[in-house]
Amino acid sequence: MSIFYVIFILLTAYYSFRYDRIEEYDSHKQHRLWLMCIYLICLSGFSYGLGADKFVYMEEFEEYSHSMTDFGYTVLYNLVIKSQMPLWTFVNMFAKTTIDSFYVVQFIESTCINIAVCYLVSKYTHRYFLFLLIYFFSLQYFILNTEIMREGFSLSLVTIGMHKWLNGKKWYLYACVAIGILFHVSAAIALLFPLSKIKPTLWKLGAACVLSFFIWVTSDILLVRIVGAFLGESDAFSTKIMYYSIQASTFFGYARSLLTYLIFPFIVVYSVILHETNEQIKRAFSHFASFVLILGIVASSFAGFYRFYNYVIIFYLIAFAEFTYSLLRYKEHFAIRIATFFGKGLLTFFFLYQAHYASTNTHFYDFFYPYTCILDENKKAVEFRKIAHQEGATIEFNDNNMRNVK
Repeated sequence: MSIFYVIFILLTAYYSFRYDRIEEYDSHKQHRLWLMCIYLICLSGFSYGLGADKFVYMEEFEEYSHSMTDFGYTVLYNLVIKSQMPLWTFVNMFAKTTIDSFYVVQFIESTCINIAVCYLVSKYTHRYFLFLLIYFFSLQYFILNTEIMREGFSLSLVTIGMHKWLNGKKWYLYACVAIGILFHVSAAIALLFPLSKIKPTLWKLGAACVLSFFIWVTSDILLVRIVGAFLGESDAFSTKIMYYSIQASTFFGYARSLLTYLIFPFIVVYSVILHETNEQIKRAFSHFASFVLILGIVASSFAGFYRFYNYVIIFYLIAFAEFTYSLLRYKEHFAIRIATFFGKGLLTFFFLYQAHYASTNTHFYDFFYPYTCILDENKKAVEFRKIAHQEGATIEFNDNNMRNVK
């Protein structure tokens, strides 16, 4: 079944070679972009047991009632006990009461996130198909479609809202955030987007790194106070705040996060700004760079809050496609750009492709490879993913990755 991956890679590589150099509007290029968008929707929508967190969603789906008359009770239960927002519950109950299949949920989510991604690609870069290859090989396609499905709905709304905000429709962002929160509360972080007005310069990157280091050093004091405020609370939101807050990182873990979420992304977006000739797109990427600084500081300083970075990842990958395409075209800061390119590649390889699960002797990419389809449901064939996910979800309590809360 992994032939479907090969077909996607070959088609996208061919389209990249043929169309990515075209700067002006081209109807054939647009057609191929949306053709590949449909391919990505179907690839995820018709998958079976693909991913890790999806197994949790699938098991929870079986617990839903077959009657919408229980909707109010289920919303309240999921909100208080599982900290799951109402619209996620609605999508699951809709699927349960209509076709009684989780495939409906994953198909709807895949449709939303991939249409949003391809729409943004068509607005901010000419390298449509290079982006899709990066989207695929960076595993972000799989993460957005299987690992963070609840957040995927929010991302599809909020990122479009950001685009509309940049084009003068400021109300659109706030409406999208309001709806997005009803899927996943993390969508609230997008309210910082309108406030992201830091003019991107290299010295501000340096200042952001210093601030990040200071916060990381003092985070034990800052977050233990937050955790202390929620000790004794038993609702799901309090539990999650405690869970994320008590996660810590070693210095090397912090250094990796600093490169992953702050330094490399800023250099990529900043490089695009320097070489972009379209003033409207340049202004947009300047705003993205400012948002990268803000979310990068949060993600690198607080180990438990890196998921907020998902709200800038699509724009970062769009910039990375432009950055990669122009890598050898400009001499300015060539050494820095080459180091950033290979640094990003090495981090992706070691921490996504090489992440190992001892219980099944598998790696992170094995959650998505080989491809498993609904046409060939085989629980034994995907059981190792469920076991590996259970290993990955188990927190190892030690002095290196947990804070001491008294």
